[in-house]
Parts: sequence; structure tokens; C-alpha cells
Amino acid sequence: MSADNARIGARLRTERKARRMTVEALAEAFREHATERDRQRLPKIKDLCRTIRGHEAGEHPPGPRYRMLYAAVFDMTEDDLFGDDRDVQMSPWRLPGVELNDRFTPDDEDRLIVATRRRMRPDSHIVECLAAILAEQRRLEDAVGSVPVLQSVRAQLPMVQRLVTEARGPVRPKMVDVAAQWAQFSGWLNIAAGDAPAARMSLDRAAEHAEEIGDTSMVGTVLSWKAYLAERIGQVGPMVGMAQAAQRNRIGPGHAYDLFLEARGHALAGEPCAAERLLDEAQTAVANADPASARPWEYYYLEPGFFALEAGVTNVYLGRDDLGRNARAVEHLAAGLAELPAAMRRAEWAGEYIAHQAVAHLQALEAEAACAAVLEAAGIARATSSESLLRRLRDIYHQMCSRWPTDPAVTELLDALV
Repeated sequence: MSADNARIGARLRTERKARRMTVEALAEAFREHATERDRQRLPKIKDLCRTIRGHEAGEHPPGPRYRMLYAAVFDMTEDDLFGDDRDVQMSPWRLPGVELNDRFTPDDEDRLIVATRRRMRPDSHIVECLAAILAEQRRLEDAVGSVPVLQSVRAQLPMVQRLVTEARGPVRPKMVDVAAQWAQFSGWLNIAAGDAPAARMSLDRAAEHAEEIGDTSMVGTVLSWKAYLAERIGQVGPMVGMAQAAQRNRIGPGHAYDLFLEARGHALAGEPCAAERLLDEAQTAVANADPASARPWEYYYLEPGFFALEAGVTNVYLGRDDLGRNARAVEHLAAGLAELPAAMRRAEWAGEYIAHQAVAHLQALEAEAACAAVLEAAGIARATSSESLLRRLRDIYHQMCSRWPTDPAVTELLDALV
């Protein structure tokens, strides 16, 4: 069986099922749509059913007469139905470099394409396919960065929203759930890419979906990511307020993360007592958190070393005026990065923690260690096409130049940052 025959067969089967037709009904429709001359040449219904099943199985491709009949019954042009797989080549559901194997087959891909053309309502199988794609895209983003994945997600979101519009009955809550996750993922990608307005729009959509199905954990996640966005754009007040709101909606590792987030906000605001109190609460929450309570999008909270990195960042901020706290920051960040799995250590978000590590070494007047951290983070920024991380590193580089203007190791960093 050739790949082309299998692809055409899958497409024919998908189009038939989208119209809720049995093979027998399709065979009868062939006879109804055929000209009188062609009708006389068609086999009996039983044999016609065998021919259709052969087409759908990819055992043999339809000839000119059958192509014409399929197109007539499905009310499509032959180019659309039997074209050069343009839909597949341009399909936003295909992940470059990622094989989903039995979790997302060519037949599944065709079903999604048909569904998003409004030819069929989403069912549980389509929701499962979307969840599988989303899970792989989260992992893909860890490997290649936010910008490449964001291009695909921007194309997918309108189609996911179209499926939400079409969904009804028992499948609707499941479809809205996966759509909320898709919008939340888009929000994160836009934050990482530095597009705050797009991030807010996606997070607002995620919150709308979460409210519909009563998913308080997703509502908390949206508030948490809005707090993180506020940190990225220098709005400390909203950062603290939304981190507090997020804590009221999440349990387990997510709740622990939001305590760290609020602690960071107080550290940025120059409120060390509040930051230290929250750091203690966060560490207790990590110790008591049930990993089984983590939602699919919270998988990285469970990575070894993640919360050590969170403690390290707060201590970097506290360490601006406290050498003891800065020493703890260096210790926490080194321990957390050492515990991260190798693949995670190369992720774009890990590069942000390494940038904080560079700042901690800068505050400790450790030029060599600061340069090494900047170089490592710059390599991640290049590999993941992260312009936002590069901008952050350039800012750190300028601080280092002010501190060590004649140090050759510092001046040589510029080649890695241009």
C-alpha cells in the first residue's frame, strides 16, 4: 500500500463518516448520482461496497469514474478531495520533528481538518487528539523555544475556537476544557515572546472557558500567569495582587508556585520581611504538595530542582542589599539547575533562571562565574530563537561592563549577544 493511497483512503473514510453515511448508503448514493450510462456500468451494491472499502483501506486508488462520483456525493471538487495533499502540507496540526504515532494518525489529522471546516461537530475522539497534540507542543516548546511553537499555535487557535462554537451536548465541557488549555498555552508563549497584549487576550479567553466549566484551577493558572506577565513588564502591585488571587484557586504544586511568585513580588517591592515569610510558606507548601494534584500544564512544577530555582530568584532580588541572601541565591540556583534533566536545562525558561544566576554572581562580584552563566544562557537563547532572553542578557552585560569595564572576559561576551 502506497502512502498516497493510504492518505486518500483515510480522507474518503473521514468524509463519509462526517456525513454519517454507511458504506451501503454511499454505494446507493453513487448509483443515484451516476449518469444513466455510468449507472449501467456500476457493479451491484454488494460489489460496490467491496470496492468502496478497498478505496478506504488504501488497497487501490479510485479511478476517474469513482473520483467523479465521490466528488458529486460529497459535494466537493475533485481537486479538494483528491488533490496533492495541500491540506496536509499546510496542516497546522502537524508538528515539525514530532511523531505522535498511534496517538495522532493521518486519519485523525483528516478528521480535524474536516471538523474545523465545520463539516462535523467535535466528538470525544477529536478532543483526545487535540489533547495529545497540545501535550506534545508543550514538550516541543521546551526543546525549541516559544517563538517557533507560537507560529503553529496562532494558526490553531481560531480552529480550536471554531470547534468550541460547534460543540454541544456531553462533549462540550471536554472541548471547552482543552480549548482553555490551548488559550492558556498561547498566553504563556506570548509572554515568553514579549507580546503582552496578545498574552492578555489569550489568557482572558482561557479564563472565559474555565468559568464556563467551573475549572477553578485553570482560573488560578490564568491569574498566576497574569502575575508573571506583570513581573515581566515591571508592574509589581498587580504582580502581588494576582499572585494572591491565584493562591485562592489552586492547590498542590500550583499553589506552592504562586506563593513563590508573591514572595518575588514583595522582594522586588523592597519588602524583605514579607518575602521571607512567604518563602517559608512556599517551602512548606512544596513539602506537602501532592504531585498527583498537578494538572497537565503544570508538569514542569514536578521537575527536580524547579522549586529550588524559584527560591533562588527571590533570593536574587533580596540579595541586592543582603550578601547573605545573595549567597543563598547562588546556592539555590546552582542546586536547582544541577537537578534539572538535561533536556530541561536547555529549555528557554531554564535560560531565564541562568540569567538570574548571572545576576547573582554579578552581585557577588564573581566576574568569571557571571560570564559563564551569560554564555550558557546566550547559547540557549540562540538555540530557541528567544529574542526576549537575549535582550535580558544584553542588559546584564551592560551592568557587567559598568562593574568590570576592562575585564577581557566581559568585553568578549558581546560577540555572543549581538
